[in-house]
Amino acid sequence: MKRVSQRHLPVYVSQVSLAALLDLVLILLLAVILVVPLLRREKVIEKVPVTPDPGIKNPMPTAKVDLRIQPDQSILLDGKKVTGEQLLPELKKILSTKPDCGVLVHMPANFAAGSLARLMEEMHRVGVKHTAVEVLDGSQP
Repeated sequence: MKRVSQRHLPVYVSQVSLAALLDLVLILLLAVILVVPLLRREKVIEKVPVTPDPGIKNPMPTAKVDLRIQPDQSILLDGKKVTGEQLLPELKKILSTKPDCGVLVHMPANFAAGSLARLMEEMHRVGVKHTAVEVLDGSQP
């Protein structure tokens, strides 16, 4: 049997040209440098100035009433504990003395949105024109 030598067989060189690899990296770097600012470009939003309605005499409330809803669903109106049935008559009484009074509602984060919507609707029916809501996390009293 004849011995076959591998000396005469073609040899494959599996080396990557370093210059071609650096060219590829530099082209990708250039593409990233050009594309990233285009992606981060801020959209221009036109700001429309808000002017108060001329029919409204005083757009801001002159006095403030604190309505605090506790996590146990008890209600404090200016520090005085009231029940759900007493709340609206008490607000009517306050609005009779101070008609342009605003109500600031302090409520816990787990208070139901439907209950808040009903409360706001009832306060609007009583005559409260200015309301604001502050959501309290568990650490605040």
